[in-house]
Amino acid sequence: MRTVIFVYQTTPINISTCESNLQLCAMDAEPVSLSEGANALTISPGIYKIVSSQDVLVTGDTSAFDISVTTFSKTNDPVPPLRATETFASLDATALQAFLTVPEAKDVMNP
Repeated sequence: MRTVIFVYQTTPINISTCESNLQLCAMDAEPVSLSEGANALTISPGIYKIVSSQDVLVTGDTSAFDISVTTFSKTNDPVPPLRATETFASLDATALQAFLTVPEAKDVMNP
């Protein structure tokens, strides 16, 4: 799973996961390790992703962020919500796509 968090203002969030060794990766900052269970963080405006095998639950003041969740398929890239495209309008689309890419993603083919 790819969980992408589009953050519009500094906000506290809670990330709950049933896996260990996950990271909250930001486009412009060092990754933050997430432990299994609840993780309380305060994050700044930006775009973040978590790559996991299981669903990740992100809670907080949803007026401060949007979430997009997709599978590992190379043809199933997360689509930024309208608010994100307006807020991060100066963001290079190629840089965003590179950030959201999961190297070990699988191509989905029809038989």
